[in-house]
Amino acid sequence: MSDKSLEELVKILLDRDIPFDRDELRSAFKAPESRKAIQEWMQEYLTPETLLTKEEADLYAALTKSGDVERLSSQDLSGVQALNESEIEDAIEELKRSTAAIEKQTESIRLQQNAMRSLVKNEQRAREARASSTAAQHRKWSEESAQVSKAIEELSQNLRYQISDLEQHMKVSETTAKQTVETILTADDKLLASLQKLAADLDPINTEDIETMSRIKELSARLIKHTVEGIRTRLDRIYLEALQSSNITADDNNQENQDLQDELESLYSEILPVAQMSAEQQFLQPALRTMAASSGKSQERAVKAVEYIHSCLTYLNARLSAYQTRTSETRAHNHALTTILSTTKSELTQSLPPPLPKSNLNSSPSKPALPRRRTSSLTHPPNLHLHRRRSSGIDLDPETQIARNLGITLPPTSATAAQVADSLGRIRRERSTKLGIHATSLQTTTEGSIAAHVAESQVALRVLTDALLAESAYGGVRLVDPDVEASVGMFEGEVEGLKKEMEGLDLEVLRGRSVDGERFVKRWTR
Repeated sequence: MSDKSLEELVKILLDRDIPFDRDELRSAFKAPESRKAIQEWMQEYLTPETLLTKEEADLYAALTKSGDVERLSSQDLSGVQALNESEIEDAIEELKRSTAAIEKQTESIRLQQNAMRSLVKNEQRAREARASSTAAQHRKWSEESAQVSKAIEELSQNLRYQISDLEQHMKVSETTAKQTVETILTADDKLLASLQKLAADLDPINTEDIETMSRIKELSARLIKHTVEGIRTRLDRIYLEALQSSNITADDNNQENQDLQDELESLYSEILPVAQMSAEQQFLQPALRTMAASSGKSQERAVKAVEYIHSCLTYLNARLSAYQTRTSETRAHNHALTTILSTTKSELTQSLPPPLPKSNLNSSPSKPALPRRRTSSLTHPPNLHLHRRRSSGIDLDPETQIARNLGITLPPTSATAAQVADSLGRIRRERSTKLGIHATSLQTTTEGSIAAHVAESQVALRVLTDALLAESAYGGVRLVDPDVEASVGMFEGEVEGLKKEMEGLDLEVLRGRSVDGERFVKRWTR
């Protein structure tokens, strides 16, 4: 009960802005005697009949502040004529009518106030929605910008690493190629020296055979000569012995002697051919056959040696042609690679992304891992049989590396130039189609967002117009509050700005042809 009385007293004092000490009141209500006295005093003086309302208290305070209370209390009201009942009733009726008019006007003002509050709330809600959408879009753009910057930085770092690896590989490959060529040329020199020795042994004119042949013929001729002379000598000896042993004289038998001499002379003429035939069959022809057989074997060995020399020279010529072709290709490849590396370095130095702001760095949920330099196998001496570039431990051609960085899948190496051109053209068309889809989506999203904001502004403007014209009998209506009018004008300006930006959008540029892309395709499909 005491707590209720204390709360009621505190409420009355607070409503009328009367200063008091809560602790003293609480201590007074704790004592039974003072609590009872205070409750009796409140029942007597703090009743609706004796207690002024808040409006009456405010009016009394205003009169007291202006000094009208003292002036009115000092006046003598004895000379004032009292009002009769009819005048009092008329005054009461007038007060009722004025009260009804005031209530009606108050209701109208309240409705206008509610409409204005609703308009302000809608405008505030729309502004908050726009601010939230703008903030979300800005956050999205900031995140995308941070991701793009991070991706660019990572790709740039990877490109730097690949450039370093390729430069190192070019130096190592050049040194390795020189060593390989020197080794191969040394082996070729040794082979040519051995072929020269083999060719020197294959002299087509064998002087020993010629001397042997002439010696055999000379000996055969001497043998024939001595054989003929020996046979003639024997015939002469036999003839003379026969003449000496016979008793017939020459005069008796001259005719027989003459005949015998004629026969001997005929035998003399036949001795030479017979002796020549005998010597040739017995000595010369076997010797010639033996020498011919030996010469045939030598010629067979010479033919085999010549064929071997020819095959070796053909192999050396083919390998030299292959070396020349590979050297030309390697030089062209190195020249193209040097041009690409210089262009890439200049692009990296000119188009590095700006550093991210601290706000984006602080707002990121996690710090991106710093890319570490990958250990390339090019730091070790490569094998002599490897003739392809190595980057980060994987054998890749330059066009494969460029295509992988661009997200393009190249056709197999067995494909023809026409197939490669068709594949790259198809990839370019797919990329162009995706770019067109993204551009259309961007345009649709932008138009939808702008249309939503314009629709909200139209609704807010319609509500504002209806609220202003609700209690007006005139056609021309303007805003009384300059702040609201300025806000409406600012909103209209923003709408006009958005319209101009929409008119300035030219999405045909995004759908245009990519000259660099076509040049890249033509260059790598040659």
